[in-house]
Parts: sequence; C-alpha cells; structure tokens
Amino acid sequence: MMKRYGESLTGETITRDIVIPSDMPLHHLHYAIQKLFGFQNSHLRSFYLPEEVYSKLTNNTVKGWSELVGVLFQPPSEFERDLFWDDDYKRGSINTWLKKKYTGPYHYHGLLEIPEVAKRDVEALLERFKLLRVYESPEDCVGTLKPIIDLTLEEMADDLYIEAGTESLLERLEVRQVLAAQGEPLSDRNVFPVTHKLIYNYDFGDDWIVEITKVDGFDDLLSQHAISWFEIDQAKEIVIDQHRPVCLHKQGLSVLDNVGGLSGFANFLRTIYEGEDKEEVKMTRAWARSLGWSDKKIANNKIL
Repeated sequence: MMKRYGESLTGETITRDIVIPSDMPLHHLHYAIQKLFGFQNSHLRSFYLPEEVYSKLTNNTVKGWSELVGVLFQPPSEFERDLFWDDDYKRGSINTWLKKKYTGPYHYHGLLEIPEVAKRDVEALLERFKLLRVYESPEDCVGTLKPIIDLTLEEMADDLYIEAGTESLLERLEVRQVLAAQGEPLSDRNVFPVTHKLIYNYDFGDDWIVEITKVDGFDDLLSQHAISWFEIDQAKEIVIDQHRPVCLHKQGLSVLDNVGGLSGFANFLRTIYEGEDKEEVKMTRAWARSLGWSDKKIANNKIL
C-alpha cells in the first residue's frame, strides 16, 4: 500500500530533506517536523539519543545522568510542568500557527531548561529519594536500600517512576550543538556535538519515530537528480531572508494523527483507494480531511 499509493520507494519509510537556519533549537524543529509529516501537534513527543550514545554519555548511572541534566537532558519535573510552555493554539489554521513556531528569530522561554533551575530540580529529586530499594533478583521480594546516587539508571527506574524517563533532551539546545554531520568526529573534550543521529518520537501510542541525520552539502540529492542548484540557491535565500526551514525533497505522502502509525496509514490508504464499501471510503476520507490530510501535490519549497 505504501509503495502503490503512499509514494514510498521502500514501502517502509517516509523521508524529508530540509535546510534549516543554523540557530534552530530542537524545540522549533519539533514544529517543523509536525508540518513536514502532516501532524497537528496533538500528542506528546520527545527528542532522544540512540541507546549506545546515551549509555556512553551517562555510563548508565544515576550520577552520570544527573551531571548532564540541564546540560543535555531535561530535568525530571519538566515533562509534567514546563515542556509545553508555548502550546497556545486556540483556533484558526493549525498550519499558520505551526509556521510561526518554526520561523525565527527563535526564543526559548521554558523556565526549567535554565541550567541553574534544571540542576536544582534534579538535586531536589536526589535529596527527596536519597535511598531506593534495589532488588537483587526476580525472587527478591524485600530488596535492599541503597543511595540513589550509587545506582544504575535501570535500578533507579525499578523503584522510582519519572514520567518522561531520563532520556529526553533539552529542547532549548540548537540542532547544530547536538548533531554532528555524517563523517564529522564527535567531541572528546566537550559534550557537543554528541551524536550522528537524533531520534524524535511523536505520539507514544501510534509511536512515530523520525530519525534525524545531518549532511554537509547536497551531493546525494544532486547525484540522484532529485534537486537542482537553482532549487538549492532558492532554498538558501529563503532560510537566510525569512529565517525559516525549507524542504528540498520529499519521498512519501504526508501522514496524519491517530491513524495507527505507519501500518495504520497503510491500512488507511487501502481503505480509501481499494475499499469496496463506498460509504466507508467516504467517511474515512472525511475523517482524514478533518485532520488536515490531503493527497494533493505540493511543491517541496511550499511544504514549510
């Protein structure tokens, strides 16, 4: 279904190639991703690192993680109180609202991401739960009290629930701070850049996963004849003059919220293009349109 109707070459992925302003934070990239893939900012999300990078940076310990809270990772209270500080959409065009969010100049006003505030927040957690119960085996029903600062992250998670976990990245960080280009060495002395791949998770029910990588130059797209130098120059001009990202190339239709992930979207395409029940097809299309979905062709540079 994805190959036949979803314009996906592999049938398994949907991709977007974009150019962004050099000072774009993760927070504002979130809104651009929403527009790029057809979402409407109606579910939770998180940016995080590949597991092997996260493990190396934190050493999988509470101490290693807590030292990077406010530097790289969100404080434990942010998800429940502060992450959605600018989600102020009320009415009108959601696309217009999203565009304002991913267009600069960029400002981040989430209070808990201020380094000093984030540090106080994680210190309050460590002080409040100085001792946690550690279970040595599945048969251990009693456990042993140990200092939280001496535990592994897995041991802490067994006895203490943090709603957003410990992996979520600070959204005030600029993309260029965190993400290195393919082939670019990661920093040995300083924290940044920390990874060659970022992961964006949207709607923890449908569980959409967007893997974000960075390349220097446009050789791949040019060699595939996917774009021209004229389109590249035009995109650069928009990024610089209008301070907003531009989509250079896309592969795969936009999806929509509440469709059940990629497999659900494939079933949706089957219904609207091959469904035999005309009433069901009509109702399904009307439902999709109510969520802003359309299969109309849009020029790449008009998507954002």
